[in-house]
Amino acid sequence: MNADVNGVATPNAAWTPVAGDELEMTLERSGLPEAAASKVRNETLRILSRCREPIWHSEGREAELVVGEVQSGKTLSFTSLIAAGRDNGFPLVVVLAGTKKNLRDQTFERLKRDLGMDGDGGLAVWNALNGPAGADAEGVVRLLNRWQGRKSERGRVATVAVVLKNHDALRSTREFLAAVTAAVGSVPILFVDDEGDQAGLNLAKGGNESTTYRAIRLVREASPNHTYVLYTATPQAPLLIAMEDSLSPRTVSVLEAGPDYVGAEALFENHTSDFVRKITDSNDALDPDAVGPPSSLVTSLATYLLSLIVAQRRRSPRPLSMLIHPSSTTDLHRAYERWIKKIIDRLITVFEADDRELLEQTKAETFAAAYEDLTSTGGATVRGDVVSLDELLEDLEVYLPQVKVVTVNSEDGREIQSNDWRSRPGWIVIGGNKLDRGFTVENLAVTYMPRGPGIGNADTVQQRGRFFGYKRTYIDLLRAWLNPGTISVYESYVEHDRVMRHDLALLDQEDLPLRDWRRSILLDPALNPTRRAVIRLDLSSHQVRPGWALVQERLYSECHPDTEGAADLETLKRLASADPRDFRPEPAVRNSTVRTTWERVAPALAGWRAAEIEKDKIYSLLLAIQETAGSDFPTEVVFMNGGAIRRRGPDTESRQTIIAVAGNIALVDDTDELSIGNLMQGADPADGSVYPGDRAFVSEDAITLQVHELDVEVPSAASVRATALAIHLPDGFSSRVLLQD
Repeated sequence: MNADVNGVATPNAAWTPVAGDELEMTLERSGLPEAAASKVRNETLRILSRCREPIWHSEGREAELVVGEVQSGKTLSFTSLIAAGRDNGFPLVVVLAGTKKNLRDQTFERLKRDLGMDGDGGLAVWNALNGPAGADAEGVVRLLNRWQGRKSERGRVATVAVVLKNHDALRSTREFLAAVTAAVGSVPILFVDDEGDQAGLNLAKGGNESTTYRAIRLVREASPNHTYVLYTATPQAPLLIAMEDSLSPRTVSVLEAGPDYVGAEALFENHTSDFVRKITDSNDALDPDAVGPPSSLVTSLATYLLSLIVAQRRRSPRPLSMLIHPSSTTDLHRAYERWIKKIIDRLITVFEADDRELLEQTKAETFAAAYEDLTSTGGATVRGDVVSLDELLEDLEVYLPQVKVVTVNSEDGREIQSNDWRSRPGWIVIGGNKLDRGFTVENLAVTYMPRGPGIGNADTVQQRGRFFGYKRTYIDLLRAWLNPGTISVYESYVEHDRVMRHDLALLDQEDLPLRDWRRSILLDPALNPTRRAVIRLDLSSHQVRPGWALVQERLYSECHPDTEGAADLETLKRLASADPRDFRPEPAVRNSTVRTTWERVAPALAGWRAAEIEKDKIYSLLLAIQETAGSDFPTEVVFMNGGAIRRRGPDTESRQTIIAVAGNIALVDDTDELSIGNLMQGADPADGSVYPGDRAFVSEDAITLQVHELDVEVPSAASVRATALAIHLPDGFSSRVLLQD
């Protein structure tokens, strides 16, 4: 057991890496304040400590998972990991940088910049390869031989190879690594898979392998001594592949975003009314043959242009960008480029015409509503003063001709290089799937996304959120025009993401392997966690919705004080005497109720003795209610028959089983479960009135927990005492829990 950088015991760490010169210089180049740099440093060394120690000529392969948030600084994290890897003895790093050339090149250029790969006039420490091939092996072998031959770190050069994640590029990489290994032996290699949930996982069925998955497996087999680190903001897919899969991660490290980060919770829960605008003309917005642009596009563009001038007057952020993400079809991209350029050309003509009447008309029809919207969040304020619309339009006349409109899709091949952004004050970027994930739109403020949520894969929709990021300083300028269905998905995603990250953070903090975590995922019923093809774990789905969520049928004989579950039963019984004012008998019947909160009931349910399928239902309820309703949600505990015992008979199957075991009522199918036919008593005359039946005793505004004390009659044997539960949810609950079987 080693100590991490803070001196905390880390049983999963086989070694203790240290912060060296390259890590420190990388953090210095990042420009982060010391507190933020310290956090990144500690996270980096924690991640590296979970990788294999870089010992030459040893063998072993491991996979680790790192989870950040969309646009939250994952690139800086793995850049720091590469720098720390070089400091601590990794001579070769392979970065899998997306499925598209623009993402690979973006990553390569950023790594060169952030790691200082172009040098500083001193000794070279990096060798950068963009798309390695077999021919590159000879030069790398020379560097590796020098590395081994030097006792000190001086003069050592680490190679960073950036690879496109497709089978052709991976085949070349395999040839490169095979040649290196053949010449040098088992060299320690660090793999970094950016967007590790994408493309590389196995999509084939029936024991087959999909093309890219097989290519990655062969690359790893050519590297007998390595750690494969998957980075992602949406870890659903890597968490749901088979445990025995070679890409199944051993541990998880959760990155904590800085205070200026704006994520799903901020935009779709805390500031929804400020940020979200509904596209009400979605049909027009998705029609490439429409005569003119949808009115919502004109409004969003006007809002962006005014925001651009505000940002310029504030001198931050510069440049300012708008993203238009209509669909994946290139004909619609062309239509949007045509519409946007036509609107901008018209506005330039208005400004140049020097026609006051025309300008006033344009101001009223195009910009007035956008300006009012912007001022509602303080977005027209510069250094404490509200800038008038006339002043903003006066500046816009100057800036508008320099706003760059670019369509980025696979058909036209146009790209935006990292050093291009600052050449213009404003950018309007149009595209589809090429902008879904990994692609960074510099200082994105306004998003226009008429496309729907598709089939509702949570990870895919979340990755489209290019509007997330370190934007707290200009959150008053942020706007997104979205399809109504997409808005609903993002709003429901907030809780799903919060619960999942909380569970993973606990594993990280306690340094527990992922194998110890029973996968439990809270979802909106309309969402899937990820694409079905990658899911290999056996999962059961539990709907949590209004009505009877649990009616126990598989019972256990009543617990003695020293047996499992006794304390849970006593917890429920004590509720009746906790506050006599809350305890009331129902009129004309003996049922009695205590009003309490879910927080006081939940601990008893957490350990309730039940059959596995009913335990799963209870677990799902505990997760869903706690996260969607909260611990203080009102709950009524109803003691049926006033807590007195009722008589019941077992169902036919249980009766036959009991007889088959010669009256040994402690065992049913080699367990101590006892199955009854129907827990609920129906309507029945009593004391001159009609008993409405057990199902009638539910609350409209609270969770109802019925407690049934039973004496189950057993043929040819003594009766069995048991306690059963039934749980009813009021209106307003709608979620789904996926549980690993």
